[in-house]
Amino acid sequence: MSSIPTIEFGVPGDKITVPRIGLGAMTLTGGYGSFDIVESAAILNRAIDIGCTFWDTADSYGFGANEKLLGSVLKQRSENVFVATKFGLIMENPGPDFDGDFSKVFKGVGGSPEYVRKQFEKSIQSLG
Repeated sequence: MSSIPTIEFGVPGDKITVPRIGLGAMTLTGGYGSFDIVESAAILNRAIDIGCTFWDTADSYGFGANEKLLGSVLKQRSENVFVATKFGLIMENPGPDFDGDFSKVFKGVGGSPEYVRKQFEKSIQSLG
């Protein structure tokens, strides 16, 4: 049983309960430097174990690798996890030699209906 306080969102008849404290997943795939994918998966699994089941990610974290990591863990666990993901930053994946300078890969902001649909479908696929 979780000791993390929860909050309800929604309207009568259609509510969801989530922990008040969530896990920001950006650093699990190198948001600020190097990372270990095995350790990152272990962190996500431990978060589920202690009831931290409200996770925040974005399609730009790890250039898509973050959503895929969360999806791989979620496929192995049957617990309910609420995932909030974001999109809108258009970036070019620089490959393995990325030096951390986002000004080199940032291409703009997307918000058109077509872009939103494309990114939503991509996120659903990545998260599984």
